[in-house]
This record gives sequence, structure tokens and C-alpha cells, in this order.
Amino acid sequence: MVEIKTFDMKKNQIRLLGIIVLFLMVGCEKSEPLAFNSKSAITFDYGRGAPVNSTTFSFLGKTNPVGVIKVPMYINGFPTKEDRPFEVEVITDSITTASEGDYVIKPGVIHAERVQDTLFIEVPKTAKLDNEVLHLYLRVKANSDFDKGIIERQFYKVSWSNKAIMPTWGVYFRTFISSAGSTRAYRIFVETTGLTNFAAADFRIYGQAGAEVLGKKFGDYIRAWNAANPQNVLTHDDGTQMGKPIVPRY
Repeated sequence: MVEIKTFDMKKNQIRLLGIIVLFLMVGCEKSEPLAFNSKSAITFDYGRGAPVNSTTFSFLGKTNPVGVIKVPMYINGFPTKEDRPFEVEVITDSITTASEGDYVIKPGVIHAERVQDTLFIEVPKTAKLDNEVLHLYLRVKANSDFDKGIIERQFYKVSWSNKAIMPTWGVYFRTFISSAGSTRAYRIFVETTGLTNFAAADFRIYGQAGAEVLGKKFGDYIRAWNAANPQNVLTHDDGTQMGKPIVPRY
């Protein structure tokens, strides 16, 4: 009798298992995955190192009547085979000091097969920039192609002037240009290299050898001036080394 009951229990367990499998199969047939319809998100590209949510532009050493400021953009999503427009808006608060006639924001486009692209802003060279630094505070805007990205990368500040706008005298300046920064050292850097900044993004473009070439251009100018003006060598006009000679790295 014990053997018969054990056999019946096993048969019931098999039947129960079969019913469970049948329900699972029916459920799988009726269940369909939801379509993935989420749009890509657009943000300003702050770079892969320390966040850089601003850029500066100076007409110092430039003769063109219109300057072009390049703002890096990034999408969180997949590239497509078509160009996709994106939009930004100006935040008119105390940070923005530029008027509408001071700039032209060109139509933004993430080109086909790209996840990174550039927003171009044209700024005319005017007399008021001799004494002013204009600021434009931007925010990404959602449209039919893009959602806003993470809030930490939705904002960007652009500044421009005819006078020197010295950026942070960071590690690449100190390594390849001069150990100390000042307005005069920065002016010479801009005039000899054509650049307005020298941060990690710039170093990636030029590399070690290119950075040394830039440093030598800066150094050659300092040495040539000092040789021709031994009683009036180039010194820092402000900063922590004010009054001391500008010493190039190369």
C-alpha cells in the first residue's frame, strides 16, 4: 500500500508540473516586449576630465571682424543615419550681459552617425568689447528629436571680449608655457600661439610634441624681447609673481 501511495503522489506532482509549464508557455505567447521609444538626450559636453561648463573667446591678436565661438555638444543615445537639429535657449538673468545684437546662435545640428558635435556662436568685434566682457548663459532645450539631458550638463556660459580674458592657469600652462600666470603672460601666449586656452582638451589635440612647439613659440618671443630690451625685460603685471620676470618653460 505504501508503494501505491508513493506512485500516486509522483503522478500528481508530474501533473502539477505540467500545468505550471503550460501556463508559463501561454503567458509567454501573450506577453510582448514593450517597444523602446525613448529619444536621445542632448547636453553640453563638459569633457571627460574635470567639468568645464564655460568657454571664453578673445579678439586679442585676431583681425577678423566676426569671431566664432565653438561650444561642444553631446548626446546620450545612439547615432542615426540622418542629421538631427537641436536647440538651446538663452537664460536672461544676471549672468547674461549680452544683448541680442551682440551674438548670433547658429542652428544646432547633430550630424549623421555622430554622438558629439558643435554649436557655433558668431560674435561681431565691436568697440564696446575694448572695455567690456560680455556673457551669455545657455541652456539646452527639448525638441522633437531630443530630450534634455541630465540637469548637471544642461547649462553653459560663454564669454567674449577684445581684451584678454585669462582662463585658469592650469597644469598644461604651467607645464609647457610658464610656471606662473599673469595678464601679460596670457597676452603673449595668445599672440604667439593663436589659442585662447590650453586645457586638457587642447592638449589632446596637440599632444606632447605639439605642446612643446607651442611652449617654444612662447619662449622664443620672451627671449627675443629680453635680448632686444635688456633694461626692460618682460615681467608679470599681476598675479602671484607680479613684478618678477616671465620665465618660459621652453
